[in-house]
Amino acid sequence: MKSSSLSLGLSFLVLNVVSAYSSEKTDSIFIENILKKSSSLVSCKSEDRILFFAKALQGKSYASGLLDRSRDEKLVARTDSFDCTTYVETVIALYLSSKEKGYGYRDFCRSLQKLRYRGGIIKGYVSRLHYFSDWLFDNTYKGILFETTKESEYSTRVFSLNFMTSNIDLYKSLKSDTSNVMMMRKVETLWKDYHMPYIPKQFLDKGIDVLKIKNGDIVALTTSISGLDVVHIGFAYWLDNKLHLIHASSLRHKVIVDNVTLFDYLSKRKRHTGIRVARLNI
Repeated sequence: MKSSSLSLGLSFLVLNVVSAYSSEKTDSIFIENILKKSSSLVSCKSEDRILFFAKALQGKSYASGLLDRSRDEKLVARTDSFDCTTYVETVIALYLSSKEKGYGYRDFCRSLQKLRYRGGIIKGYVSRLHYFSDWLFDNTYKGILFETTKESEYSTRVFSLNFMTSNIDLYKSLKSDTSNVMMMRKVETLWKDYHMPYIPKQFLDKGIDVLKIKNGDIVALTTSISGLDVVHIGFAYWLDNKLHLIHASSLRHKVIVDNVTLFDYLSKRKRHTGIRVARLNI
Protein backbone atom coordinates (compact mmCIF):
# COMPACT_ATOMS: atom_id res chain seq x y z
CA MET A 1 0.00 0.00 0.00
CA LYS A 2 1.36 3.44 -0.94
CA SER A 3 1.72 6.29 1.53
CA SER A 4 -0.84 8.25 -0.51
CA SER A 5 -3.43 6.03 1.16
CA LEU A 6 -3.32 8.47 4.06
CA SER A 7 -5.82 10.52 2.09
CA LEU A 8 -8.46 8.42 3.83
CA GLY A 9 -8.47 11.11 6.47
CA LEU A 10 -6.02 10.21 9.20
CA SER A 11 -6.68 13.14 11.49
CA PHE A 12 -3.70 12.03 13.49
CA LEU A 13 -4.09 11.88 17.26
CA VAL A 14 -7.10 14.17 17.53
CA LEU A 15 -8.72 12.17 20.30
CA ASN A 16 -12.25 12.79 21.46
CA VAL A 17 -12.80 10.06 24.01
CA VAL A 18 -16.43 9.01 24.06
CA SER A 19 -18.20 7.32 26.93
CA ALA A 20 -17.11 3.70 27.03
CA TYR A 21 -19.75 1.02 27.02
CA SER A 22 -19.07 -1.49 29.79
CA SER A 23 -20.92 -4.67 30.63
CA GLU A 24 -20.30 -4.21 34.37
CA LYS A 25 -19.74 -1.22 36.63
CA THR A 26 -16.72 -3.04 38.01
CA ASP A 27 -14.85 -2.76 34.69
CA SER A 28 -13.21 0.53 35.65
CA ILE A 29 -12.18 -0.82 39.06
CA PHE A 30 -10.71 -3.95 37.46
CA ILE A 31 -8.70 -1.89 34.94
CA GLU A 32 -7.43 0.57 37.55
CA ASN A 33 -6.35 -2.24 39.88
CA ILE A 34 -4.27 -3.85 37.12
CA LEU A 35 -2.73 -0.52 36.16
CA LYS A 36 -1.81 0.30 39.76
CA LYS A 37 -0.17 -3.11 40.17
CA SER A 38 1.86 -2.43 37.02
CA SER A 39 3.44 0.67 38.58
CA SER A 40 6.00 -1.61 40.21
CA LEU A 41 7.13 -2.87 36.77
CA VAL A 42 8.50 0.43 35.46
CA SER A 43 12.08 -0.88 35.45
CA CYS A 44 11.13 -4.19 33.79
CA LYS A 45 11.72 -4.95 30.13
CA SER A 46 8.87 -4.09 27.75
CA GLU A 47 8.22 -7.74 26.92
CA ASP A 48 7.84 -8.62 30.61
CA ARG A 49 5.35 -5.80 31.12
CA ILE A 50 3.33 -6.92 28.09
CA LEU A 51 3.23 -10.47 29.42
CA PHE A 52 2.14 -9.15 32.82
CA PHE A 53 -0.97 -7.61 31.26
CA ALA A 54 -1.56 -10.55 28.91
CA LYS A 55 -1.54 -12.99 31.82
CA ALA A 56 -3.61 -10.69 34.05
CA LEU A 57 -6.60 -11.46 31.80
CA GLN A 58 -5.97 -15.20 31.73
CA GLY A 59 -9.14 -17.19 32.36
CA LYS A 60 -11.52 -14.47 31.17
CA SER A 61 -14.25 -15.90 28.95
CA TYR A 62 -14.33 -15.82 25.15
CA ALA A 63 -17.22 -14.16 23.32
CA SER A 64 -17.56 -13.17 19.67
CA GLY A 65 -19.00 -10.03 18.09
CA LEU A 66 -18.42 -7.87 21.16
CA LEU A 67 -17.93 -4.65 19.21
CA ASP A 68 -21.04 -5.06 17.06
CA ARG A 69 -23.77 -5.35 19.67
CA SER A 70 -24.53 -1.64 19.82
CA ARG A 71 -26.42 0.05 17.01
CA ASP A 72 -24.14 3.08 17.14
CA GLU A 73 -20.37 2.93 16.95
CA LYS A 74 -18.87 3.75 20.34
CA LEU A 75 -15.94 2.65 22.41
CA VAL A 76 -16.50 -0.77 23.96
CA ALA A 77 -14.22 -1.47 26.91
CA ARG A 78 -15.30 -4.73 28.51
CA THR A 79 -13.32 -6.83 30.95
CA ASP A 80 -15.72 -9.74 31.47
CA SER A 81 -15.08 -11.38 28.09
CA PHE A 82 -12.99 -10.97 24.95
CA ASP A 83 -12.62 -12.07 21.38
CA CYS A 84 -9.10 -12.39 19.98
CA THR A 85 -8.97 -8.78 18.75
CA THR A 86 -10.44 -7.09 21.83
CA TYR A 87 -8.10 -9.13 24.00
CA VAL A 88 -4.99 -7.97 22.13
CA GLU A 89 -6.21 -4.38 22.03
CA THR A 90 -7.01 -4.38 25.76
CA VAL A 91 -3.55 -5.70 26.65
CA ILE A 92 -1.83 -3.11 24.45
CA ALA A 93 -4.01 -0.29 25.80
CA LEU A 94 -3.10 -1.32 29.35
CA TYR A 95 0.57 -1.37 28.40
CA LEU A 96 0.41 2.06 26.74
CA SER A 97 -1.41 3.60 29.71
CA SER A 98 1.06 2.10 32.17
CA LYS A 99 4.05 3.26 30.16
CA GLU A 100 2.71 6.81 30.19
CA LYS A 101 2.00 6.47 33.95
CA GLY A 102 -1.70 6.85 33.34
CA TYR A 103 -3.29 4.57 35.91
CA GLY A 104 -6.92 5.67 35.56
CA TYR A 105 -9.77 4.12 33.60
CA ARG A 106 -9.99 7.21 31.38
CA ASP A 107 -6.29 6.85 30.52
CA PHE A 108 -6.98 3.28 29.47
CA CYS A 109 -9.99 4.27 27.35
CA ARG A 110 -7.96 6.96 25.63
CA SER A 111 -5.26 4.42 24.72
CA LEU A 112 -7.84 1.89 23.56
CA GLN A 113 -9.59 4.38 21.28
CA LYS A 114 -6.28 5.57 19.84
CA LEU A 115 -5.40 1.96 18.99
CA ARG A 116 -8.76 0.73 17.66
CA TYR A 117 -9.82 3.57 15.35
CA ARG A 118 -8.35 5.20 12.29
CA GLY A 119 -6.36 8.17 13.52
CA GLY A 120 -7.82 7.56 16.97
CA ILE A 121 -11.16 9.09 15.96
CA ILE A 122 -14.54 7.38 16.25
CA LYS A 123 -16.56 8.38 13.22
CA GLY A 124 -18.92 5.50 12.49
CA TYR A 125 -18.48 1.82 11.79
CA VAL A 126 -15.84 2.18 9.08
CA SER A 127 -13.57 4.30 11.29
CA ARG A 128 -12.84 1.12 13.22
CA LEU A 129 -9.79 -0.73 11.87
CA HIS A 130 -11.40 -4.02 10.85
CA TYR A 131 -8.63 -5.63 8.79
CA PHE A 132 -5.40 -6.52 10.57
CA SER A 133 -3.31 -5.06 7.72
CA ASP A 134 -5.16 -1.75 8.04
CA TRP A 135 -4.86 -1.86 11.85
CA LEU A 136 -1.13 -2.54 11.61
CA PHE A 137 -0.55 0.23 9.06
CA ASP A 138 -2.49 2.83 11.04
CA ASN A 139 -0.83 2.00 14.33
CA THR A 140 2.60 1.97 12.72
CA TYR A 141 1.85 5.47 11.43
CA LYS A 142 0.87 6.51 14.95
CA GLY A 143 4.23 5.25 16.23
CA ILE A 144 2.71 2.58 18.47
CA LEU A 145 4.19 -0.52 16.82
CA PHE A 146 6.05 -1.84 13.80
CA GLU A 147 6.09 -5.07 11.80
CA THR A 148 8.97 -7.51 12.27
CA THR A 149 7.81 -10.30 9.94
CA LYS A 150 10.67 -9.73 7.52
CA GLU A 151 13.29 -10.27 10.22
CA SER A 152 12.60 -14.01 9.85
CA GLU A 153 12.47 -16.12 6.70
CA TYR A 154 9.29 -15.01 4.95
CA SER A 155 7.16 -15.32 1.84
CA THR A 156 4.78 -12.87 0.14
CA ARG A 157 1.14 -13.25 -0.79
CA VAL A 158 -0.24 -10.88 -3.44
CA PHE A 159 -3.99 -10.34 -3.15
CA SER A 160 -6.67 -7.70 -2.56
CA LEU A 161 -8.50 -7.17 0.72
CA ASN A 162 -12.23 -7.36 -0.01
CA PHE A 163 -13.62 -10.11 2.22
CA MET A 164 -15.99 -7.84 4.13
CA THR A 165 -17.77 -6.34 1.14
CA SER A 166 -17.77 -9.72 -0.60
CA ASN A 167 -19.56 -11.26 2.41
CA ILE A 168 -21.91 -8.50 3.53
CA ASP A 169 -24.34 -10.92 5.18
CA LEU A 170 -21.69 -11.76 7.78
CA TYR A 171 -21.57 -8.17 9.04
CA LYS A 172 -24.66 -6.66 10.63
CA SER A 173 -23.56 -3.07 10.09
CA LEU A 174 -22.88 -3.67 6.40
CA LYS A 175 -26.06 -5.65 5.83
CA SER A 176 -28.22 -2.93 7.35
CA ASP A 177 -26.50 0.16 5.95
CA THR A 178 -25.46 0.50 2.31
CA SER A 179 -23.47 3.66 3.10
CA ASN A 180 -21.17 1.56 5.30
CA VAL A 181 -20.66 -0.81 2.38
CA MET A 182 -19.66 2.05 0.12
CA MET A 183 -17.21 3.45 2.66
CA MET A 184 -15.72 0.05 3.37
CA ARG A 185 -15.14 -0.46 -0.35
CA LYS A 186 -13.15 2.78 -0.35
CA VAL A 187 -10.99 1.40 2.43
CA GLU A 188 -10.51 -1.87 0.57
CA THR A 189 -9.40 -0.14 -2.65
CA LEU A 190 -6.30 1.00 -0.77
CA TRP A 191 -5.38 -2.66 -0.35
CA LYS A 192 -5.71 -3.73 -3.96
CA ASP A 193 -2.90 -6.04 -5.12
CA TYR A 194 -1.35 -5.90 -1.68
CA HIS A 195 2.01 -7.62 -1.17
CA MET A 196 1.62 -9.14 2.29
CA PRO A 197 4.68 -10.65 4.01
CA TYR A 198 4.20 -13.70 6.22
CA ILE A 199 6.30 -16.40 7.84
CA PRO A 200 5.15 -19.76 6.38
CA LYS A 201 3.90 -22.16 9.04
CA GLN A 202 6.47 -24.85 8.18
CA PHE A 203 9.21 -22.59 9.57
CA LEU A 204 7.60 -22.21 12.99
CA ASP A 205 9.28 -25.27 14.48
CA LYS A 206 12.48 -23.22 14.70
CA GLY A 207 13.82 -21.76 17.93
CA ILE A 208 13.91 -18.15 19.13
CA ASP A 209 17.41 -17.62 17.70
CA VAL A 210 16.14 -18.35 14.17
CA LEU A 211 12.65 -16.83 14.22
CA LYS A 212 13.65 -13.54 15.88
CA ILE A 213 10.27 -13.39 17.64
CA LYS A 214 10.19 -12.07 21.22
CA ASN A 215 7.87 -12.78 24.12
CA GLY A 216 4.95 -10.37 23.94
CA ASP A 217 5.17 -9.78 20.18
CA ILE A 218 1.80 -9.54 18.44
CA VAL A 219 1.25 -12.65 16.32
CA ALA A 220 -1.39 -12.69 13.58
CA LEU A 221 -2.37 -15.97 11.91
CA THR A 222 -2.53 -15.55 8.14
CA THR A 223 -4.93 -17.33 5.81
CA SER A 224 -5.49 -18.36 2.21
CA ILE A 225 -9.17 -17.34 2.34
CA SER A 226 -9.99 -15.11 -0.61
CA GLY A 227 -9.88 -11.40 0.22
CA LEU A 228 -8.82 -11.91 3.85
CA ASP A 229 -5.42 -11.41 5.46
CA VAL A 230 -5.64 -12.68 9.05
CA VAL A 231 -8.05 -14.91 10.98
CA HIS A 232 -6.74 -14.75 14.56
CA ILE A 233 -4.31 -12.79 16.76
CA GLY A 234 -2.56 -13.20 20.10
CA PHE A 235 0.81 -12.76 21.79
CA ALA A 236 4.00 -14.75 21.35
CA TYR A 237 5.17 -16.82 24.31
CA TRP A 238 8.23 -19.07 24.36
CA LEU A 239 8.13 -22.31 26.38
CA ASP A 240 11.12 -24.68 26.23
CA ASN A 241 12.31 -22.88 23.07
CA LYS A 242 8.98 -23.59 21.34
CA LEU A 243 6.66 -20.82 20.19
CA HIS A 244 3.20 -20.74 21.81
CA LEU A 245 0.33 -18.27 21.80
CA ILE A 246 -1.38 -16.36 24.61
CA HIS A 247 -4.82 -15.59 23.21
CA ALA A 248 -8.57 -15.52 23.61
CA SER A 249 -9.35 -19.01 22.36
CA SER A 250 -12.70 -19.82 20.74
CA LEU A 251 -11.91 -23.54 21.16
CA ARG A 252 -11.19 -23.31 24.89
CA HIS A 253 -13.75 -20.51 25.44
CA LYS A 254 -11.37 -18.34 27.45
CA VAL A 255 -8.05 -16.49 27.50
CA ILE A 256 -5.25 -19.05 27.76
CA VAL A 257 -1.57 -19.71 27.44
CA ASP A 258 -1.96 -22.38 24.77
CA ASN A 259 -0.29 -25.67 25.64
CA VAL A 260 -0.15 -26.58 21.93
CA THR A 261 2.81 -25.11 20.04
CA LEU A 262 1.95 -22.66 17.28
CA PHE A 263 3.66 -24.95 14.77
CA ASP A 264 1.42 -27.90 15.73
CA TYR A 265 -1.70 -25.72 15.84
CA LEU A 266 -1.17 -24.37 12.33
CA SER A 267 -0.03 -27.69 10.85
CA LYS A 268 -3.52 -29.13 11.35
CA ARG A 269 -5.31 -26.25 9.58
CA LYS A 270 -5.12 -26.16 5.78
CA ARG A 271 -6.28 -22.57 5.32
CA HIS A 272 -3.83 -21.20 7.88
CA THR A 273 -0.68 -20.26 5.97
CA GLY A 274 1.59 -18.83 8.66
CA ILE A 275 1.98 -15.70 10.75
CA ARG A 276 2.75 -11.99 10.71
CA VAL A 277 4.58 -10.44 13.65
CA ALA A 278 4.51 -6.92 15.11
CA ARG A 279 6.25 -5.36 18.09
CA LEU A 280 5.39 -2.40 20.28
CA ASN A 281 7.63 0.57 19.63
CA ILE A 282 8.50 1.17 23.24
